[in-house]
Amino acid sequence: MSNYESIHGTRVKYLTSDPTLDSSTEGQVWYNSTSGANKALVQIKATLSSGSLSTARAGLAAGGSSPQTVGIVFGGTSAYPNTDTNATEEYNGFNWANGGNLNLARTYMAGFGTQTAAVGAGGYDHGNGDKSEVEEYNGSTWSEVTDLPGNQRSQGAAGTQTAGLVFGGDPPGPIRTQSLEYDGTNWTSSGTLNTGRKYLAGCGIQTLALAVGGSVGTPVRSAATEEYNGSSWTSGNSFTEGRSALACFGAQTHAVIAGGSSPGIVNSIEEYDGINWTTSPATLATATRYLAGFGSGTAGAVAGGGAPGITGATEEYNSNINAFTPAVWSAGGNLGTGRYGHAGAGTQSAALAFGGETPSTTANTEEYNGTSWAEQNNLPYAKQKLGGAGVQTAALSIGGTPLPPNSVEEYNGSSWTAGGALGTGRYDVTGAGTQTAGLAFGGLQDSDATEEYDGSSWTNGGNLTTGRRKPGSAGTQTAALGFGGYKWPPPGGGLTNETENYNGTSWTVAPATLSNARQGGSAGATSSAAIFFGGQNVPTATEQYNGTSWSSTTALGTGREEIFGCGTSSLSIGFGGFPSPAATEEFTEGSAAVVTASTLTTS
Repeated sequence: MSNYESIHGTRVKYLTSDPTLDSSTEGQVWYNSTSGANKALVQIKATLSSGSLSTARAGLAAGGSSPQTVGIVFGGTSAYPNTDTNATEEYNGFNWANGGNLNLARTYMAGFGTQTAAVGAGGYDHGNGDKSEVEEYNGSTWSEVTDLPGNQRSQGAAGTQTAGLVFGGDPPGPIRTQSLEYDGTNWTSSGTLNTGRKYLAGCGIQTLALAVGGSVGTPVRSAATEEYNGSSWTSGNSFTEGRSALACFGAQTHAVIAGGSSPGIVNSIEEYDGINWTTSPATLATATRYLAGFGSGTAGAVAGGGAPGITGATEEYNSNINAFTPAVWSAGGNLGTGRYGHAGAGTQSAALAFGGETPSTTANTEEYNGTSWAEQNNLPYAKQKLGGAGVQTAALSIGGTPLPPNSVEEYNGSSWTAGGALGTGRYDVTGAGTQTAGLAFGGLQDSDATEEYDGSSWTNGGNLTTGRRKPGSAGTQTAALGFGGYKWPPPGGGLTNETENYNGTSWTVAPATLSNARQGGSAGATSSAAIFFGGQNVPTATEQYNGTSWSSTTALGTGREEIFGCGTSSLSIGFGGFPSPAATEEFTEGSAAVVTASTLTTS
């Protein structure tokens, strides 16, 4: 029987306790004499599908230095055989938004930099051939800058807008070995590649770059790795599977390659530790070539490509020694009366749903016990586009339509009674707080108005900075958060991602949500811990707020508009909505687990 020493030439360490479990321990094997077990620390590697590009394309370029959650891609071909695009898209961690268009549409550009400072160089214009044009992006618009020394395409690239590097590629003549450094203004020739290649990939910075793969002539695909030190290239160890038209992201000491042509289209992923390549257990969901990559060796992403049809798919790659419990949406019991345009109150295990459209307007009320919904006494009259606040046994129904839009009802756990009327009647209003310390803001017909409730009557509070219909909400009467919604009135109206904080007196601007904008479900017990999900444009997207910024998390299982939510940011519930008016989903926040060593067993 083989043993570890005979295979790897190193004795297994004999320890009385596990060593420090961090990146320095990764891959090691030891014997813990206390537990009597052989143990190891193994890195977790996985891919995750994310939001698709608005413009599916192959042969696109990326700002490779961008982080996984702040990416950018541009150019490419949006239809075979010859439809070049000038589209730019920006990634926020779960979906893409359109940026400013390139001045010149082209495919097979060299791309480097970041979302707010990118460079696109050279490329191929299917109507006019290879190009030397170079453009810089400032986060909103592209401007033409100093051209490359000659027309060229299919180069590798690395670096930033003020310290970039392009290398290899073609044409004219033989496949290029040339490298060109960019200082933000001018191009300068530098060291040549040991192996000339086209359709290769690169990553890293200008003085510590990596060139990988590529084609050295049809049908030969290269597995070559070369490292650049700021002046010359040195050959490193080859990777397992030669390929061209691949994606690369990360640094010279920790890089990842994915996809490509070998010559068949592949979905495999390999990781580089600065010396050797190893095949990752994770793979792309779909074999793809002519794709773009950005991010780090531990958290990267790829987008677009040909599979063989053109795709807009995005996949994130994560490689970490930490074991994470991912956030999850799970199916709950269906509403007895499916609805949208409704309201609710309570927690994940004790929720309340009332009013809405079925599509006819309804007064139906239901309670949720964490498993199933049960019908209760109805509202005094049917209404929709209303607000809700409170808990299951002490809830508020606020405003709505049809008349009277200033009506307020209180629920005591069994029946509804009339409460104090709103000072300003409205619908598409949002509620927050409790039955005796409630808050109502936004809506029509007075979209910036805020009112506070003391359990019997309403008084005016400070107006919203941005008037809007049906924003999301979290928090209390004296510390609330309002976000998203529909700005009113025109001109300048439309969906918004603006966020505001309320301190009991006035509203102030807070960081905007990541999505383009929507009217979706929301929850949160405090103004510094909120969740926003579903809605127009991004019906499955979910975001969480930590008091400082919004971040994306696990998507809804069933995309919906006009979904209602309640609970906390870590344990919330969403129910109803269009087009799945009866569906209920429960959200449980993910958490990072303490890094633990795996026990090695025999079988």
